Amino acid sequence: MEDDNTTNVELNTYSEPPTIITEDENGNTHAEIPTVEIKKLNLPYRKGFSNAGETLTPVELKVSGELPSWLSGELYTVGPGTYDIKYTRMIESEGGFESATETFSMGHWFDGLPLVNRFEFDGKDGKIKYRSRITSRKYEIKIRDHHGIVTRHPFTLFKTHANQTPLAKLFGQKRTDKPEMEPCSVNISTKFPFYKSGEKPKVFCQNHASQVVELDAHDLAPSRVYSWNDINPLFRGDHASPHPHYDDNTGELINFNMEVYALGTKYNFFSITEKNPNGEFIASISAKASYVHSFAVTQRFIILVVFPFHGKNAGINFKWSDNILDSLTYRPEESTLFYVISRAEKQHVATYRSEPCFAFHHINAFEDDDDNLYLDIVCYDNTEICYDLSLENLRTGLVVELPLAEVRRYVLQNIQVESIKFSKIPQATQLETLQNTVVGLFKNVQPVTYPLPVANYVRCLDSTLELPRINPKFHGQKYRYVYGIGLSAKAATQDGQIWDSLIKCDLDTKEVIAMWSEEDCYPSEPVFVPVPGNDDDEDDGVLLSVIFEGQKVKSYLVVLDAKTLLEKARVDLPQVIPLSFGHGSFRQNI
Repeated sequence: MEDDNTTNVELNTYSEPPTIITEDENGNTHAEIPTVEIKKLNLPYRKGFSNAGETLTPVELKVSGELPSWLSGELYTVGPGTYDIKYTRMIESEGGFESATETFSMGHWFDGLPLVNRFEFDGKDGKIKYRSRITSRKYEIKIRDHHGIVTRHPFTLFKTHANQTPLAKLFGQKRTDKPEMEPCSVNISTKFPFYKSGEKPKVFCQNHASQVVELDAHDLAPSRVYSWNDINPLFRGDHASPHPHYDDNTGELINFNMEVYALGTKYNFFSITEKNPNGEFIASISAKASYVHSFAVTQRFIILVVFPFHGKNAGINFKWSDNILDSLTYRPEESTLFYVISRAEKQHVATYRSEPCFAFHHINAFEDDDDNLYLDIVCYDNTEICYDLSLENLRTGLVVELPLAEVRRYVLQNIQVESIKFSKIPQATQLETLQNTVVGLFKNVQPVTYPLPVANYVRCLDSTLELPRINPKFHGQKYRYVYGIGLSAKAATQDGQIWDSLIKCDLDTKEVIAMWSEEDCYPSEPVFVPVPGNDDDEDDGVLLSVIFEGQKVKSYLVVLDAKTLLEKARVDLPQVIPLSFGHGSFRQNI
């Protein structure tokens, strides 16, 4: 079957030329985008939302600069690799029927089919090798055959019209054991307790639909697909966070599955360890169905933050809608709720409330000696950002100004005191307490007297930030520095711009203290790699980030000093890596 990955998108103000796919002598494919005249705003990043090629055979890259001698290991990243898939269908003509080529296009940045990248670092010899793989080729074939996407489970798409009839969806919703049929493009992890030391290493890609795809850590070939409730039937649900927490101290992988049923919604939290690969149920939270991208974990607590971005019809829409955004509605009259679980007691011990907002990413959380919890979150005033990142907007520059996030530090005071108060509420009325306090969902329930404590917050930075990363050794404890993508001074004053810089922020002084930025260059999430053996110096390490250069339509990787954001090294890549809101993970060789 023809495997044509060309891009052909026609939109209101801008027509993307077809991507030219070429193949070298090693069988690696390359995507080239012809130079086009950008109408209206000069937005070079628009060329970064096209199909990518893949580099199946490892390529040694030419290093400019000098790698730290201690930098040894592999960086894995995942993000969108395929947006547009051509298919052929028969149309009626004067002489009968003839074939016509059309294109099915994803509707949202988050819906691109996954491209996984692997960078192998050998700091002693100053070498970097690169390879990549499109991991959902069979899924592409199915899209081509069906002229659209037949979703098999809820939360598969963020905002893409599937182009399918209800009948096609009904008969197409079957589980698959073929990993190339499951698009997992949100996050990639190296620390999963599913294989033991000495076994062939794996990496793990995840999506919002509670699906995990195992990849070979060397050639990136998909080998297995499963959901969390395949591991343990107690981990029921259709929506999991693509950001599970791995606790280096306990060896636990912690996540939840959101279970929507006729009487309500539960967030079922669980942990998995190498000693107990079947996992252990921790606790359930009864709360409204929502979209929860990430959550927080400290030494003693798990904190689930549910923003008032709730499922329509009590979440039942999740069961039959193709898209996450079509299943949700933002309710600014309701509160944001903070549910606290005790890891030791394995139960829900307190709930706090705050003003309505929305977030994708938690930065960190920690406790103090006065029984308070602190949560640092990248917050938006509402959910406009979810819709503004549609592929049409990004390819055409239709959104003049993206909503800007702010870093907030929420304080959950007196956890033990609030836990005692919460424990005295009758079990059957705890959920009613929340519902009456927050929105009065059940009109026939009598009001209760227990008021939810307020989670107050302070703004931590005077600048905006997204895709936050910190030194992983400081997860769950007090810290000072956060890194992410931000806006340069130029981008902050121009219409239609997106994140074009890497920034280092000091949360003690609330300042951006370092920035990396180059003209018409757009970074991906910065991955922090600490210097081995140094557990005290928080910013002693390097940042790794893939950069898309808009004018030249090429990609390169930078290695930055985490103290200064000065460039230590860079390598040009043999293929374009599209702009990504996805994530990366580094496996350090020690």
